[in-house]
Amino acid sequence: MPQGRWIVDETNARVRPPEELLSSPLAQVIAKAMRDAVTSGTGRAVNGSGVPIAGKTGTAELAGASSHAWFIGFAPYGQAGGKQIAFAVLVENGQYGGSSAAPIAGELVAAAKELGLL
Repeated sequence: MPQGRWIVDETNARVRPPEELLSSPLAQVIAKAMRDAVTSGTGRAVNGSGVPIAGKTGTAELAGASSHAWFIGFAPYGQAGGKQIAFAVLVENGQYGGSSAAPIAGELVAAAKELGLL
């Protein structure tokens, strides 16, 4: 993962080399769990979208208002090398990630494929 930084002027423009955050085997375990959430869990709304998606749904409860809904993930799942995208969709007061945010993510992935980004 590349290191993020603010460049104020030429004195701090040095680029640090990418650092490994997770071992490859651990990253594969997490990716598989995210794929399972799409194929047999709460993210099923994007299963069968034509591009294999891995993701995680969520709901952020609010006091006195409908919950926010979210879905994060990446596509395509299971592709070694090649183009991939990562995304995060948040629907304010959308109630459930699987029913409101995940379908939007599916549309986003479909558009990325159509544009040649995948």
